[in-house]
Amino acid sequence: MELAPGVLTWSLLAVAGINLAISVIAVRRKEVRGAVPFAVIMVFVSLYSVGTAVRAASLTLSSYRVGTIIKYAGILGLGPAQLWFGLTYTGRNSLLDSRRWAALLVLPLGVFALVLTAPAHDLLWNVEGFVTAAPAAAVAREGSPVLWLTFIYHFALAVATYILIALVGINRGGKYRTQVILMLIGGITPTIGAVALLSSRNLTAAWDPTAFAFTITGVVFAVALFRYNFLDLIPVARHTLIDEMTDPVFVVGPDGRIVDVNEAGREILGGQETDPIEREAAALLPAYDSLESDSDGYNSVVEVETDGEVQFFDAKKTTLTDRMGTTIGSLFIYRDVTERHSIERRYKRLIERSAHTVSVIDKSGTITYVSQSVEEALGYEPTELVGENLTKRIHPEDREEIISELSKYGEEYGYSSTYKARFRNADGEWRIMEARARNLLDDPFVEGIVLNSHDITEKQQQKRKLERQNQRLDKFASIVSHDLRNPLTVAVGHLELLESEVTDEHDGSIETVQRQLDRMEDIIDDSLTLARSGETVTETSETDLEAIARDAWKNVDTGEATLVVEETLHLQSDSGRLLNVFENLFRNSVEHNESTDLTVEVGSMSGSSGFYIEDTGVGIPADAREQVFEEGYSTNKDGTGFGLAIVRDIVQAHGWELSVTDGAEGGARFEVELAERRELM
Repeated sequence: MELAPGVLTWSLLAVAGINLAISVIAVRRKEVRGAVPFAVIMVFVSLYSVGTAVRAASLTLSSYRVGTIIKYAGILGLGPAQLWFGLTYTGRNSLLDSRRWAALLVLPLGVFALVLTAPAHDLLWNVEGFVTAAPAAAVAREGSPVLWLTFIYHFALAVATYILIALVGINRGGKYRTQVILMLIGGITPTIGAVALLSSRNLTAAWDPTAFAFTITGVVFAVALFRYNFLDLIPVARHTLIDEMTDPVFVVGPDGRIVDVNEAGREILGGQETDPIEREAAALLPAYDSLESDSDGYNSVVEVETDGEVQFFDAKKTTLTDRMGTTIGSLFIYRDVTERHSIERRYKRLIERSAHTVSVIDKSGTITYVSQSVEEALGYEPTELVGENLTKRIHPEDREEIISELSKYGEEYGYSSTYKARFRNADGEWRIMEARARNLLDDPFVEGIVLNSHDITEKQQQKRKLERQNQRLDKFASIVSHDLRNPLTVAVGHLELLESEVTDEHDGSIETVQRQLDRMEDIIDDSLTLARSGETVTETSETDLEAIARDAWKNVDTGEATLVVEETLHLQSDSGRLLNVFENLFRNSVEHNESTDLTVEVGSMSGSSGFYIEDTGVGIPADAREQVFEEGYSTNKDGTGFGLAIVRDIVQAHGWELSVTDGAEGGARFEVELAERRELM
């Protein structure tokens, strides 16, 4: 191969050397995504320059043909290599699978085969021989349509590549936009040179401006490589991973400056006038210095105020490394937890402000959490009790029972129970606490036994006071009843003796005395019942409404009246005293109405909120409905006037409400509203 290199040849070889050097640098960073296609581009550019240099120095046609083969190896490889880089840079590698790549390379490989066999045919060009000697050798030839199709094909690949890259610059800001501008400059420059060469229609010219323009491409890409680290920050699938995320995302370079941020991230920065790209992350990112890298989860709650509103974020920092393990930056993600934080604060506030104290203990009884309300209830600061065993402050006489209870909780998840115990407060006093406990040891968010407790000391004291009052009242009623019954019994006995001694003319007087003595006995019985009816109900049991109504009906002389029970109800009551309510109401209906056609109905009120007793009699006038419950009020000359007063007191002792109104058929209807809704049976 005969060559005579001149200035042009050496210049082209220098350009090729520069491009190869850039390729070597890229290969050394092959662990970075995109480095390999960039290095391949530089190799093909170098081949283009070397082939052009050989052609310029050729003294013979055979040497010129060698240079042409080398040059076309570079030309035919550039288009696919550029497309490869463009797809890698924009994260669209999946667009071309192996079959599509094979189809894409059919034309370049076919044309290269024609280049190798060019002397044997005229499919690419028709060579007419040397026109100019070295150092600017050239040949006279005419290109075929296949050659022009080849150039169009490669121009199309180049245009597609730089459109893909340009879209990144349009959709991204900051450093990506700078990278894209540099690459577009590097890509457009040789394209302009190629267009100039093609427009001259002298494809064999030694002074090929495209070869020198590719040197500009290499230099510009090198600037992007070293100054802007575009291979370290390739936006692979960025649209999916960052732009579409509603969580703020920041990418920070190894120098501590922000290199990328999505729209959500810009929003939490408060809409600053200056672009956050290239600014110090420590001055902008919330909790930047306090975040730990690469923790398993979000490790900090950050409070951010934007536009006068406070938002809360869980923050996470992840170290970014290349394939060699070298740190190339950090990724910061801020997950908006404002709603969750508000809910947590609401529940925390509810627990803290609750009159009940919420505590959590472990299986051994050690307190792991106690709500702030313990300060008001017992006088302790929560921190005083956390870490202490619960049984330490329980009364010695109650301790064994509580320990026994706690042992049950460790066996069954969800087990719950209620118990009472005396607990020493901060002043050393014993307070009676009632606690509802539930085993949540296996709940990962609790991991303990939850106690919901409240102070019932005053309630217990009041209960004991009422019990003592009831006992004294019972004793007083018994004494009064006993002291009155003794002389009454003596009077009845003497009246019986007197009946046999007096004449018939005194029978009316004897009958009157007997009636008054019977009335006195009724008054004593009703007075005793009335005295006991006002006692507060402290012990209750489940009572069936229908069963107790039918028992009371049997206990009363109801004549020919009929009892109807429409709907039963289960309720908690003192069944003995409730029986007295029904007896008095039934007796009241029978005594004030003719029993022949009388019907008394018992049933549950709407929504099971209570029960009613209704008759079909004459009813109670509206202006007398408040008086009927007063002691001694009666429209029956033989009545004591205590029956409905007894009903009133017993109902009130249960905590219920009593009222009277008209029945459906004009009779009297007594309604009892319960303190709580009961279940219909």
